[in-house]
Amino acid sequence: MNDKRIVWLLLRMIFGTGNARIWELSANYDDPQEFYKAVMDHEVSGVTDKEYKLADKLTQNDAQKILDDCIDKNINVYCYESEGYPQILKYIADPPAVLFSYGNLDFLNHSCIISVVGTRKPSDYSMNICRFICNDLISKDIVLASGFANGIDRIANDVSLENNKPTIAVCGTALDHDYPEGTLDVKKKIAQNGAVISEFLPGEKPFGGAFQLRNRILVGISRGVVFIEASITSHGLNNYKHATSQGKPVFVVPPSDLEDKRYFGQRYLLRNECIPLFNAEDVVYRLALDNFDSFPFTKDLGEFSLPADDSDLYSREDKEVKQAKTEIKPDTKNEAPENKPEIDYSELDENEASICKVLEQGRTLADGISLKTGLDISTVLSTLTMLELDGVVRSLPGNQFELAN
Repeated sequence: MNDKRIVWLLLRMIFGTGNARIWELSANYDDPQEFYKAVMDHEVSGVTDKEYKLADKLTQNDAQKILDDCIDKNINVYCYESEGYPQILKYIADPPAVLFSYGNLDFLNHSCIISVVGTRKPSDYSMNICRFICNDLISKDIVLASGFANGIDRIANDVSLENNKPTIAVCGTALDHDYPEGTLDVKKKIAQNGAVISEFLPGEKPFGGAFQLRNRILVGISRGVVFIEASITSHGLNNYKHATSQGKPVFVVPPSDLEDKRYFGQRYLLRNECIPLFNAEDVVYRLALDNFDSFPFTKDLGEFSLPADDSDLYSREDKEVKQAKTEIKPDTKNEAPENKPEIDYSELDENEASICKVLEQGRTLADGISLKTGLDISTVLSTLTMLELDGVVRSLPGNQFELAN
């Protein structure tokens, strides 16, 4: 098969949407072609009778028809091995085997993406604060992504479109399915400068649990997640679980009313050490802590400061004292060199050693470690756990890690 997408599409049709068993069952095979042949020969332990029947029934022509249908509908098709497949998605535990998109996905590999999530029926307070936060984020060259539902999701995409900025919609239905109703034209507008993404086959009918599957992709392409409004029963909290497992920071807009049940999800997140969000600097500062050079829009940010509206909290005298202190250059000639933990790398395996070498540069997010070492996020998190138990590293709030003293 010259087109690798054919094999991936067949595997996708055999095992279904978002089925992590594709990766589990294929782990002992050198490539997907070899794995597919073994499935066709009924030689793979763990494949169900239903899946084998599908494998026997499906042909290369079935996959080719999907590709032809996508060409007719101007839908791009990316398999896990495609050049344009988002690299950041390869670091999550269950990456989609095949992605469909309106618009080219190449820009995802060099953009700082933040996902914005919230209720479909937001309060006036949440709608106003969402527009403010989204405008502030895109002013820092951050690309906004959403799950493309009504409410908060649509505000994030709309603000980007209004400012002629790229934006991303990750759908919980097939791209050609008109959901939310009447939004097919909006998808095309987003695709002109951004992308609309789905892992569902064109024409595939929606099913229960599809939006939870979508969330792992939404979080997967993002550097962090912003919660605008969520109740304690909100399905959107599923994004928090994905962010935690992927080592991504979670930012939360404080509720306008602590006794209003519409905001109890935010209370829960804040109690679980998520980051209070007041403006874009909260996001930029957090992302730049360990990866300053990776975020060019932080170059002129300087020292993290309060937004202009908060400046009156400080008196003029306080500011003058602060300024005077920054002008004094301390004499560091006689200072003792900073003591760094000494690590006996002979006692560590290859993964542990590569992670520790990253942490020698300072505290780092789990996903940052994954990107720098090339290890998948699940391996990074499990290795960090063992290193922490051995007293080599220690964990910090927000899924940060550093070497123990």
